[in-house]
Amino acid sequence: MRGHPTLATVAVTAALLACASCSGTSEPAPSAHTFATETTRATTSPAGRPLALARGEGFDRTGAFTSLMTCDDPRDYSPGLNFANMPNGTRELALTMVDLDIHKIHWLLLGIPPSAHGIGAHRLLAGTREALNDFGEAAYHGPCPPHGSTHRYQLTLYVLHEPMPASFDGSTQPARTLQEIKSRAFASAALVAPYTRR
Repeated sequence: MRGHPTLATVAVTAALLACASCSGTSEPAPSAHTFATETTRATTSPAGRPLALARGEGFDRTGAFTSLMTCDDPRDYSPGLNFANMPNGTRELALTMVDLDIHKIHWLLLGIPPSAHGIGAHRLLAGTREALNDFGEAAYHGPCPPHGSTHRYQLTLYVLHEPMPASFDGSTQPARTLQEIKSRAFASAALVAPYTRR
């Protein structure tokens, strides 16, 4: 993710809110508009619904990444995602992307406001910042498996009970940042998106 303009948050549509949650990586990939939830605790919103994370722009009908969001396109855009059902006590949100097959951190996005309904493709919300990833950049690093192989990428939205310190930035080791995010989280939602490189 390079040269991101700052825009308003992306609204979660009623159709997305009506979608059912999907299960883990052993099941077929969900459709592009299916919510996937994986809460760290049984935390729900005031309306009684679980925290939810949904695919936006950047995924195909099977739920896989499109090439625009990967190293196969020189733009290497970050994907659009939608959030719903924030629990009480949310102070800040953080988003991570990890390659489940080689355990590499591709993206660490901090400082997402609790009022956010999502992020647009190749967009950063005001006040957010990208922390250092395992590829030596404070940026989004798109899927890039070896040619002819498929890797699975887990995107996780973390709900934090207190904001991440400003000291976690483009110089902090990625594993330390991820550990700190998890230590401050009281709920999370995740989805897994594959990418096959031809």
